[in-house]
Amino acid sequence: MKVSKALVDKRKEEIMKLIQENNFMTVEELVKHFNVSAATIRRDLQYWEDLGAIERNYGGASLLQAFVEDDDSSYDRARYMKAIAKRSAMFVEDGDIIFVNSSQTAIMIIEYIKYKHVTIITNNARAINYHPDENVTILFTGGEVRFPKKSITGDLALATINGITANKCFIGCSGLTVDGISTANVKETMVNRSMIQKTKGSRFVLCDHTKVGLNFAFQYADFDGIDYLITDNEADRETISYIAAHHNVKVIRENPLQRG
Repeated sequence: MKVSKALVDKRKEEIMKLIQENNFMTVEELVKHFNVSAATIRRDLQYWEDLGAIERNYGGASLLQAFVEDDDSSYDRARYMKAIAKRSAMFVEDGDIIFVNSSQTAIMIIEYIKYKHVTIITNNARAINYHPDENVTILFTGGEVRFPKKSITGDLALATINGITANKCFIGCSGLTVDGISTANVKETMVNRSMIQKTKGSRFVLCDHTKVGLNFAFQYADFDGIDYLITDNEADRETISYIAAHHNVKVIRENPLQRG
């Protein structure tokens, strides 16, 4: 019997709460707690690992230190990321060819594209863990996979991207300020820049509030080549207002409490 999505989502949330409370949970403990198979638990843990909230090791999973030290719980941040991804997917149209970069938020778009024939070109190896709608085709750029982020970079990735013209691109970032968009990984700089340059239609930047105001070493775009900024209602208002006022960028602020 097929389990409803609501029950699956509830179990995922309860798994995260258990990991937060105990700092570490084994697969065996979670199997006994929820009375499901080990394969089911591993899929649920993969979901949280893809969000960057946990690290899987020693037959279980632990909360990443970045989330232990953060004022926001990983569950709360995941809700903002999902809301941004869901809103972004509303801009995808039947027949689109889109670029999606190595962002945890951007790759979640896959979950929300339904009943549309869409081709996604991505350098995000996490995409292999998603189960897209039957009309969605996912193409990987190829190249060097970098861990733990699972981003794909290098000459092969660039060659693939530069040989394609996309209708839209959805680009996440490590940091966003009034000066532009940045990443902590130099090898991702050219990939992200190429995706933006090889897009003939709308270019979207996806950025939750935890990244607004952060500036990393490698800036790959300013806002002159960006059409939309999709963020959340907790993003710094001064920064977002400045970007909207001084650049031709449409800013969308999502509230996860409204969309769920």
